[in-house]
Amino acid sequence: MSVHAYKQPFKADTLTFELAKESGKIYSKAMLLNKKEHKSFKEITKIMEKYCKENRKYLHSQSAQASYQNFITNLKSFFEALKTFNKNPSGFSGKPRPPHKNKFMYKIIFKKSAIHCNNGYMLLSVKKPYEPIKIKWAKDLPIPLWVEISYNKYDGWNISFVMEEKCELLELDKNKVMTIDPGNKRTATTFNNVDSEVTTYNGKIIMSLVRLRNVVDGRIKTKQSKCKKRSRYYKILARVKRKIVKRIKNKENDILHKYSRKIVNDAVSKGIGKIVSGDNSSTHNKTDCGKQNQKIQQNPERKLIKLVEYKFARVGGQAEAGHEQYTSRTCPKCGYVKKTSPKGRTYSCSNPIKCDFAYDRDGVGAIGIMKKNVSNVSFDHKEWLDVVGGLTPPIGVKYHKKTPRLSLVSSNRNKIPNNCLASNGENSILGNFSELVNLEKLEEPHVL
Repeated sequence: MSVHAYKQPFKADTLTFELAKESGKIYSKAMLLNKKEHKSFKEITKIMEKYCKENRKYLHSQSAQASYQNFITNLKSFFEALKTFNKNPSGFSGKPRPPHKNKFMYKIIFKKSAIHCNNGYMLLSVKKPYEPIKIKWAKDLPIPLWVEISYNKYDGWNISFVMEEKCELLELDKNKVMTIDPGNKRTATTFNNVDSEVTTYNGKIIMSLVRLRNVVDGRIKTKQSKCKKRSRYYKILARVKRKIVKRIKNKENDILHKYSRKIVNDAVSKGIGKIVSGDNSSTHNKTDCGKQNQKIQQNPERKLIKLVEYKFARVGGQAEAGHEQYTSRTCPKCGYVKKTSPKGRTYSCSNPIKCDFAYDRDGVGAIGIMKKNVSNVSFDHKEWLDVVGGLTPPIGVKYHKKTPRLSLVSSNRNKIPNNCLASNGENSILGNFSELVNLEKLEEPHVL
């Protein structure tokens, strides 16, 4: 059995808003008990139980309990992070801080005792005399373990159903290993010790989406700087930016999900039971690459690794992080380490002793991660090299895109032109966004 969450938009009403406000009030109260009065976990629980009985107006008793329990969970996570920080401060961008911000609204959590199904509806209980929240629900679907209703300024109101599912665990060989070298221009490069195949996953489309998001953010902020803060036009621009950024992020997430699914499917089809990914999280914590800082910070390769890890774990595979220091500089054939990173996309060994090894730079990184983290694997030239004297060329996976020129913002600050309005009347600075970034189906792997 495995636990999976499903998320979809939710149309909120006045009661939902009041529930979220009360949940935020309870969370903030628990936070103040720890922050100002320095109460322990047990003391916070006792005080909050009494507080909820006397002051609860809308929330179900279990939902109110979940609100302050979430604060305790967050506080425990802080202490765990602090222990890790004390052991290895270089892995953090700064010292961890305990929960310290008051919540005007907080997520509404419905535990199993507050969830009921009747006549094709799911009923989420609140405090009487208020009617429960009704959601259409198919009869053949199981009752969720818990339900969350939350608000995000980009996504708006959403409801998440956390359900338990039966998942068949596959018989995979842990001695068969795949390594992943995360990167920028190539979001991921994989290598396995089954057929010695190198596959690269193109990241240029993701980079273009990140650049587009930055352009939209910059131009709208420029517009906002020329008008009065909190004015009507200022709020319209903020709303338009949220909608565009949401659509860009959806495109980005779609690519990452498809890439991660293909990586996991490739591993399963070859019976691979272990995936080792290069741990490059330190590049995001202490980035010092000059003009490349923003590009490196915003690159979502770590998100891809997390998607691969949870999807592979659901089928019974083992995923872990491995060291990747100097793997792109080290020659797999002779072990010579270059003083600087290779230029371009091709690695050529510069060992004074003649070594004619040359291969794709990211492929060398993936092979290096295999040699550095998998003890029972050695670089056997006769086995890994093909008949023409070199590794087989990497297989590339990428998306097609179309990028016609479209104006991002109107030059008239007092009025948004009609051609920048969506057909349903909603504001859209990009007009027809689907023409700007059109992602098609995944191509069949091809040789670069």
